[in-house]
Amino acid sequence: MRNRKVFAVLLLAVSLAGCAARVKNVTNLPPGVTQKQAQDWDVAVQKLNQISALTTSARTAIIEVHTVGLLKDGPAYVAALTTIGKVDEFQLAASAVLKQSPNNFTDSTKTQVQDYIRQIAAQLQTLNQTGVTGIKNPNSQQQIGDLITQITNLTLLILTL
Repeated sequence: MRNRKVFAVLLLAVSLAGCAARVKNVTNLPPGVTQKQAQDWDVAVQKLNQISALTTSARTAIIEVHTVGLLKDGPAYVAALTTIGKVDEFQLAASAVLKQSPNNFTDSTKTQVQDYIRQIAAQLQTLNQTGVTGIKNPNSQQQIGDLITQITNLTLLILTL
């Protein structure tokens, strides 16, 4: 039963990660803002929302794996939860930067967001190296690893804007 819950969380995460950009053509742009800046801003907002959803799924899956005894109390579990918390922190900070500059992905905004995204990527690398390795079930380890990969792929998409 618990494996079904973990699977349901992972299925939701996969479905959220495949959404396309929402903005095709923006009208009434502020002076000096290009169509591309508005579209890139929208993509960044969308991908950060997906990162948030996937991070929540990863946290839930890690807690569930711990609850069923596949990840014991100890350094790996603490590292996994701490790292997930830091990913959330950086995602929220990047989102706040975007909210300060609606529809305007200027070079300054882009640089700030990319700095937070790089920090998310570093945390994901840490999570992949420390947290997931403590999980004793290969299927659960793979499922959480897949979530980490999806979040990593989203960070790469934002960095290419």
